[in-house]
Amino acid sequence: MMVVVLALYLDALGWSAVTIGAVLAAGGLLGVFLAPLIGVISDRKGRKPFILISELLTAGCALIGIMTTNPILLFIAITFSGFGKADAGSASPFAPAEQAWLAAFIKPSERGKIYSLNNALSFFGMATGAVLVGTMSIGEFAPQASTYQLAFYVTFALSLVTTSIILTISSETETRVIQKQPLDKQHRIKDQKITKEENTAILKLAGINVLNGIAIGLTGPMMAYWFSVKFGVSSVQIGSTLALTFFATGMTSIFQARISHKHGTVHSIVMVRFMACLLLVLMPLFSSYALVSIIYILRTALNRGSQGAQQALSVSLTRGHRSGFASSINLLSMRLPMSIGPYIAGYLFGLGALAVPFYIAAGLQGSFAYFYGRIFSAYEAKMKLNPSSG
Repeated sequence: MMVVVLALYLDALGWSAVTIGAVLAAGGLLGVFLAPLIGVISDRKGRKPFILISELLTAGCALIGIMTTNPILLFIAITFSGFGKADAGSASPFAPAEQAWLAAFIKPSERGKIYSLNNALSFFGMATGAVLVGTMSIGEFAPQASTYQLAFYVTFALSLVTTSIILTISSETETRVIQKQPLDKQHRIKDQKITKEENTAILKLAGINVLNGIAIGLTGPMMAYWFSVKFGVSSVQIGSTLALTFFATGMTSIFQARISHKHGTVHSIVMVRFMACLLLVLMPLFSSYALVSIIYILRTALNRGSQGAQQALSVSLTRGHRSGFASSINLLSMRLPMSIGPYIAGYLFGLGALAVPFYIAAGLQGSFAYFYGRIFSAYEAKMKLNPSSG
C-alpha cells in the first residue's frame, strides 16, 4: 500500500520530488546503519525479539501518519518505518534477524526453494495492498490527501495483527550455544580457517551487491512518481499496475523456487536477471502507459522474483550461528548504495531526465548478473555437496 501511495501522498501535501527522494533515501540509510548491528546481536540474543520490535515500530510510525501531516514528524515516521521503499514486506532494517530466524528451521539444500516461496507470499501481500489502494481511492468522500492517509490506518491495524501472530511462533533452535563451548587448538585453527573462508565469500557478495543496490534505488522507490509525471495517470491506475506487478512477482517466485531446486540457485538468478535488464532498457522508450506497464510487470516479476533465492544463498555462505551476520552484510551492501538511488533519481526527474536512471540501472544490473554467476557457481556446488550443513 505504501509503495503505491506514499510518494503521491507527499506530492499532494506539497513536497518536492527532491524532498520525496530524500526521505526515501533517509529510510534506506537508517536501515544501512542499524541492520549490521541488529544482525550481529540477534546471532547472540535470538531473532524473535527483533521481529516483534519491527512490527511495533511499524505500528507506531503508522500512528504518526494517522494523527498528523506535519512534515518533520512524517519525515521521522517514514525514515524509521521504511514506508514506500518496496522492500517486499520485509522487516527492514530488521531483515537480517528475520532471514536468519527462517534459516534456523531449514536445511541449506532446501533454502532456495523455501525462501523463494516466502518471497512469493510477500509479493502476494503487496499485490493485495495495491488493490486495496485502488479501492480506497474510489469516491469523493474526502480530500485526496486524506484518502491516501487511509493506508496508514490499515498498516497500523495489520502491524498489530502480525505482532500477535509472531508471539505464537516458537524461537529457533539455539545452534549458537554449541559455538560457545571451548575449542582445543586443532579445532580452533580449523574454525578460524572456516571463518576466513566465510568472510571472503561474504565480502565478494557485498562487492557485487553494490552494483545491484544502486540500480534498485534508481528505479524502484520512485516508480509511482515516475508513472504519475510521465503519463499523468491516477493512483487507481498506478495501484492496479503495481498490484498486477506484485502478483506476477509472486508467481515468478514460485517458478523460481522450482528452477532453483532443479537447476541451482545461482544459475536461476543469473538467467532471469539478464532477461530483466533487457526489459528495463525498453521501459522509457515507449509513450503508451499500457505498453510500459506490461514491460514493467514482466521486468519486475523476473528481477524481484529471484530475491528469495538470493537471500537463501547469503544465509548459506556461513554456518548457522553466523547467519545473522551474513544476512547483515548482504543487506548493508545492498541498502547503502540503494539508499542514495532515490535522491539521484529525484534530482534527475526534477531536471526532466526521466529516462536516464533506467539506462544507468540496466547497465549496473547486467554487470551484477555477470559477476554473480562467475563468482558464486563454486559456492552453489559446495552447497549441493553439503546439503545438511549450515
